Amino acid sequence: MSKILVIGCGNVGSVGLHKMAQFKSVFSEIHVVGRTPSKCEAVRQSVLKKSKGKVDLQIHITDVGTGSNFLNLLKEIQPTLVVNWGSPYDNLVVMDACLEFGVNYIDTACYENPDKYGFSYKLQLEKNEAFKKKNLLAILGSGFDPGVSNIYSAYARDYMFDKIETIDILDCNGGSKDEKIKFAPNFDPEINLRELILPIKFWEKGKWQERMKLIDEDAPFFEFNFPEAGKFTPYLMYHEELETIPTHIPGLKRIRFWMTFSTTYLTYLRVLYNVGLTRIDPVDYNGEKIVPVKFLKAILPKGEDFNSGYVGKTNIGNIITGTKDGKKKVVYIYNVCDHKEAYKETGGNAIGYTTAIPTVTCAKLVLEGKWGGIGTKNTEDKTLDSKIFIEEMAKVGLTTNIKKLKDIPAALKKGY
Repeated sequence: MSKILVIGCGNVGSVGLHKMAQFKSVFSEIHVVGRTPSKCEAVRQSVLKKSKGKVDLQIHITDVGTGSNFLNLLKEIQPTLVVNWGSPYDNLVVMDACLEFGVNYIDTACYENPDKYGFSYKLQLEKNEAFKKKNLLAILGSGFDPGVSNIYSAYARDYMFDKIETIDILDCNGGSKDEKIKFAPNFDPEINLRELILPIKFWEKGKWQERMKLIDEDAPFFEFNFPEAGKFTPYLMYHEELETIPTHIPGLKRIRFWMTFSTTYLTYLRVLYNVGLTRIDPVDYNGEKIVPVKFLKAILPKGEDFNSGYVGKTNIGNIITGTKDGKKKVVYIYNVCDHKEAYKETGGNAIGYTTAIPTVTCAKLVLEGKWGGIGTKNTEDKTLDSKIFIEEMAKVGLTTNIKKLKDIPAALKKGY
């Protein structure tokens, strides 16, 4: 029996809440805090219907990032665990409240300062000693990427290789939206667009390498035939898990992250950037201060506008090279998720599904005592058994495929 407090009920939170409701013996009492009553109530009604009346979410409306709102809520609810599917802007405030109250914490994305471009785990990881002193656990970045991509790296480290040399993380959304949807990021548009206009960074030979931007015409890309999803074009970019994996893989020579985009999508992105709609600084409009990217977020299509017609599959995984028993070894470890199946089960799309299911798995393992310890950790931490996670994630809803490759794709042998 456990009482859990969940922050957020957007595309990811909604999927996760539907999934938690399927494991009532673990998540026996589910409280949800959000800022929009109508959105929270819609998820509550959907979960109630899909669970045939067995699970009724308890809704709380407040802004967790403001003042002592979240701390007061913790004192009122007295939860066993906090799962943060809300804005990464609020991570530090929420973690501090969890520390003061005394409750374990899980999130899916690292902290971002709303007034600055970029993201980093630095400030969250600096809370390690504070969490240890309180005998508390905080698991950071427990979505898919970051999250499972870290766990796949750890699984290769602990069970498949003697030494890992390179990791290339490939994220493919092979889905297709309704033709009426011309441009729509697959998760929070504000967070997504801020991420996509950052300089490209990757880890190689013990230091960070920085290149051009994804939106530049000469940004590195290649064609790849993703199992079950199809042939798509992944582009080199910077992503959260690159920040922490090198510190947990001794001797790692290189790690990069690639994500697929269509030329049409990138054209829209370049135009939005060039006309200033991805700006995060306030501008004057008729005497009012507005932030361009927040305005853009308000007018872009939301998941509910296209989830029901989303078709195709995602494929996210790692191509890893290294040695085992003195011999060269290459493996491709990945997951495939179907948009239509995700919608049928939870009302969300495969993007939300692949983010939420790992978090539910993580929460389940923590509550069952199979993952534990104290301090702040990323999911590749050696104290967290990657094998147990992969086995449990399959039971929750996402299976893992492992293929031995003769070699890595030629494009991944190139220097960039």
